[in-house]
Amino acid sequence: MKILNISYALPSKKVTNEGLIEEIVQKNKKHLSARDLESLQTKIKKFFKLSGTAIRYHRNKGEKSFDFAVKAGQEAMRKAKVNPKDVDLLIYAGVGRGWVEPATANLFQSELGLTSATCFDVLDACASWVRSMAIAKSFLSQKVYKLVMILNCEFNFKEYVHLEMDNKNLETSFSGLTIGEAATATLLTADESKDDSFFSFKTWGEKHDLCKITLPNASDFCPNGGDGLKPMSFFTLPGELLAFTIKHLVQHFSETPRLVSKVHDLVVGHAVSVATTIKVAKLLKMDPSLFFETHARFGNTVSASLPLALAVAEKEGKLERDMRVLLLMGSAGVSTSVASFTY
Repeated sequence: MKILNISYALPSKKVTNEGLIEEIVQKNKKHLSARDLESLQTKIKKFFKLSGTAIRYHRNKGEKSFDFAVKAGQEAMRKAKVNPKDVDLLIYAGVGRGWVEPATANLFQSELGLTSATCFDVLDACASWVRSMAIAKSFLSQKVYKLVMILNCEFNFKEYVHLEMDNKNLETSFSGLTIGEAATATLLTADESKDDSFFSFKTWGEKHDLCKITLPNASDFCPNGGDGLKPMSFFTLPGELLAFTIKHLVQHFSETPRLVSKVHDLVVGHAVSVATTIKVAKLLKMDPSLFFETHARFGNTVSASLPLALAVAEKEGKLERDMRVLLLMGSAGVSTSVASFTY
């Protein structure tokens, strides 16, 4: 498996912590007392400091999610000098979507002119892209397909993050305030001469309730009735989720000899927070300078976080051909993913 190109597209609205807090103040000042509002601002600032969140990008008025995915896909094909008709598999990976059925991939197959490609979606929270990479590797190695595009369009802020909040629900709502938006496109082909890529996944389904984006019928799929879940909203228990995920991600890597024995030139983890990256590096006893961290610049861009980081790293000269890359991902579910490949 060889990555031909990874391209990305960002919306134009640069959102700072201060700007977002001001939006929250304006949204809640009618139903919160001045004292409660001041307390809410203080807590949010504290959480932003702990997470290392600084900047994220959101859509401006008039910008559509769809356009950014098309832009990323077109840019990837242009840079890789690929004819759209030569792409024979399109995988749409990620949370961002406008409908449940049909596959979102079908829309982009049409809009990008991928007339020879069959397509489907992969949805596994923030791990959707790395899962899709493993699927693509399998297809390419078996010569089922020759040229694969993985596309995502993670534009989820205004759809699922609600700024109406108070001191009681801040903990379960805060993670949404770190969400950034981005689209990425990854082009892959077979590379039989030196395909040393490796993917490993583990899942603890009993922890599915630690992080959710709910549909209107969520209660019908919850054993406990879905108490406290608001339809079409982002809900998380960040303390428990991060503690569990970090512990098992570190254990997953440590119990994978094929990765432990390798020397990696660059490490890219899911950009859930700067603090998480630092903690994982410390627990794995890895040199922090090997980690390419993007959370402070883009926030948590969900399944786009890994490909976005790789594209930016290459653009800034931190990722070059033949470098060995380690990917570390913890995602809602809870699942952990560890992967390694030569770029």
